[in-house]
Amino acid sequence: MRKRVTVLTVGCKANFADSASIAKEAVAAGFDVVSSAEPSDIVIVNSCTVTHRADRDCRALARRARRDHPGATVVMTGCYAQGSPEAKESLPEIDHWVGIADPGAIGSLLRRIGGGDGHAEPHRISEYAADLLLGHRRTFLKIQDGCDFTCAYCVVPLVRGRNRSLQENEIVEKAAAAEEDGARELVLTGIHAGLYGADRGEGDALAGLVRSLLRETSCARIRLSSIEPMEFTDVLLNAIAGSPRVCNHLHIPLQSGCDRTLSRMRRPYAARRFAEIVFRIAAMLPGVNIGADVIAGFPGESEDDFEETVRFLAVVPVNYLHVFPYSARPGTESAKWPDDVSPGEKKERVSRLLRIDGEKRAAFLGGQVGKELEVLAESAHPGRGELSGYSGNYLEVAFHGESRETGELIRVRATSLRGRGLAGEREDRDVV
Repeated sequence: MRKRVTVLTVGCKANFADSASIAKEAVAAGFDVVSSAEPSDIVIVNSCTVTHRADRDCRALARRARRDHPGATVVMTGCYAQGSPEAKESLPEIDHWVGIADPGAIGSLLRRIGGGDGHAEPHRISEYAADLLLGHRRTFLKIQDGCDFTCAYCVVPLVRGRNRSLQENEIVEKAAAAEEDGARELVLTGIHAGLYGADRGEGDALAGLVRSLLRETSCARIRLSSIEPMEFTDVLLNAIAGSPRVCNHLHIPLQSGCDRTLSRMRRPYAARRFAEIVFRIAAMLPGVNIGADVIAGFPGESEDDFEETVRFLAVVPVNYLHVFPYSARPGTESAKWPDDVSPGEKKERVSRLLRIDGEKRAAFLGGQVGKELEVLAESAHPGRGELSGYSGNYLEVAFHGESRETGELIRVRATSLRGRGLAGEREDRDVV
């Protein structure tokens, strides 16, 4: 009888790509991959450590896994496992603590445990099949790992290491196989995706990869994950603008709109440069949905510094925000600084930024009513006779459809607002 594995993921899109790789390893080792709602023999928590809250969420998931699956083997892996090995002493719920320095460690552990199907040949599955096992309709293609930056607040380079890019032909082969299996959206992800190819001395390698993927696939749309502002070269922007298959959605980390704070953060740009880049992107890509990360309460951020960020956000064409209160990470430069902002002030600043986020999202959503959108049908709601999913410009859209169409790209005209998303009507009955 085959044993069962559950993979739980905390954190960024790169972690989701890593979780799909874990699922592939589990299948190859003879396991069945199941959801957390089903009984499981092994529960793997793929962790994040970017903030205190991420650490807390990872610990909570591990404890819940032990409660929900009392007889299972519980494994902690990912960035938290790599960066905080001492924490395992306070988590008796964890049976195995596996960092990410050795990328083959999880696979080795699964093969040692064995999935109960020892006489069968190892079963290989595509990236898309692995994502389906984890409940995802998008395929997360990891193109690189690590980061060469030294931002004062960021622990990620300490746990992920320096930039390492995958070979283009390997990524293209995975993309083509995923599309053949049914994938209709390919998300290019990494810890610092804009550095793709830089470790090999290749300029504009990300643009070249996008063009290769467009050439070697035929219908799947391509979505870029977070790209740093100074990495939007003319060549990359032309590659994005040159095909309707590249999603009209970009996420560009800002962190602060105040030059003094950006300098203390060790960010390699000024607010004016960020503004120039996003205004240029908005002009080149009409209707693009641009998001940004913002940190509230960085050490030394005065009230005037924060107000400068608020004023900056009022004028730049950014349509939504991911807001984080500053969280000191052990081993980072800023963790040693004595001028941290009080918890109460951080909370107030986060609240103000979230209000700005709500206003920006609502304004962009309102401007989409009446427009035709290409939506990836990700979830079926048979009781309502509806499907829902995300448009190319990353808006949630609900529309009439049947469960069998889940996973397809469908043209929908947005007709009204619905909560934080849109409701729409299909333009035709054909699916891509």
